[in-house]
Amino acid sequence: MTTPMSVPMSTLPAQPLRFAVLVMLGLEAVLLLCLGAARLFLPEVSLLDLDAPILLINAVVAGVLLTRLGWWRAAGFTRVGRPGDLWLLALPVALLVGPAVLVGVDLPPLGRALTLTLITLLIAFQEEAIFRGVLLHALTPLGTRKAVLGSAALFGAIHINSLLVGRDPAFVAVQVVASLLGGVGFAALRLRLGSIWPLILLHALNDFVQFSAAGGLAVEHASVMLLVAKLSISLLIAVYGLRLLRAGTRPGGAGAAPRPLRHPGT
Repeated sequence: MTTPMSVPMSTLPAQPLRFAVLVMLGLEAVLLLCLGAARLFLPEVSLLDLDAPILLINAVVAGVLLTRLGWWRAAGFTRVGRPGDLWLLALPVALLVGPAVLVGVDLPPLGRALTLTLITLLIAFQEEAIFRGVLLHALTPLGTRKAVLGSAALFGAIHINSLLVGRDPAFVAVQVVASLLGGVGFAALRLRLGSIWPLILLHALNDFVQFSAAGGLAVEHASVMLLVAKLSISLLIAVYGLRLLRAGTRPGGAGAAPRPLRHPGT
């Protein structure tokens, strides 16, 4: 017996929702432990300055989880099924980069740009590995659409944690909604491409542009224009993702031939 995405049931948790909740609780526990240790041993350090070490710990946790479950391949850490499908990334890249080019976002100096690149790659790896890797795979018994929407909802919810480190509440509220919407598009692309690697790079690009526009990781006072742009772009990516999910067909018209969504665990 297989799931709607043709994933062997033996590789999936018997209770997907329970598994997803446990993963989320584990992520919360790691974050709270890190913040508690910082308050205890490094009281003079701003919580916003702990982004890099916390992200590194989260990346290690993601790697350990994938290794323990034996899900590296099932989570999408494999090559793209059809390299020709990489053109599907053109619209998301244009949506993420285009507005920044139009408004003339200033790139940070080289040293800061390299640091920001490393941080955004860490963010992208651990978030994609967990949400478009582990959780999307775990929720597949619920069906493709529910797995995509469920992983996207959890991805949005996890961003509430940004309040704990002092980010602008308005930015966090928009970030939660935008992450949910963007999570739909990213999950659909992940299934269509059969690989998570392009999503990691796309995610890192998105965060690099966003943090460059906001002037850094802190985002203590986000501009209204940035918030509106973030929501609008995420909504368009969600619509694009839903279009990709619809019957697993290629975008491009009624004459497109149906193709099943692929999963690397097959």
